[in-house]
Amino acid sequence: MRGDVNRKPALPSLCALIATAGFLVTSLPAVAQDRPTVLLLDGLGVYMENPYVGVSSLAGSLQRQGYRTVLDSHFMNRSAGEVPAVIIGHSMGGASALTFARRMVSAGQPAPLVITIDAGPVPLACVSECINIHGPGFPDVAGARNIDAWKSGANMVAHAMLATNPVVQQIVLDATARYIARHATRPDRAAQPAAPPSISRRG
Repeated sequence: MRGDVNRKPALPSLCALIATAGFLVTSLPAVAQDRPTVLLLDGLGVYMENPYVGVSSLAGSLQRQGYRTVLDSHFMNRSAGEVPAVIIGHSMGGASALTFARRMVSAGQPAPLVITIDAGPVPLACVSECINIHGPGFPDVAGARNIDAWKSGANMVAHAMLATNPVVQQIVLDATARYIARHATRPDRAAQPAAPPSISRRG
């Protein structure tokens, strides 16, 4: 008996504790997926060790607006399976943005907002809502709202630096702010924080 008194009882497992309490965890918390996705496509220059960061530099500001961001290059090797609400591309990333939007529409997916900055070399026509911001030497995009970057305040800013210019970035962020406000859920259906685990009582 004395030996039994000194023996430590075995610790019950977590499952046993839950069962003893009469509860059953039926699901794990769902990761919130209600934020619209922005796909950011940088141009060729990023991969030639130029001292700049392209449209990827917008990620933080877009996240603060309520977006989920996915960063990729114009090769689009890291964004397979994404169905973005907004695609933003610089240089060859702009051309890829227009091409990807066309594929989405052809596949019956919702048409994204496309924002291009100095899209090239020969961008396709827009098949959805598009804004094209460009400097001298870069073409208008057919079907898009074309904005002259230099006349808008980014005067004399070179192609490589246009995506990080504050004036150009503000044009982009104004457009994405309008988009997310326009597509937000109704006030009575506003997104709520992720729910705790779904728990049901055993009878």
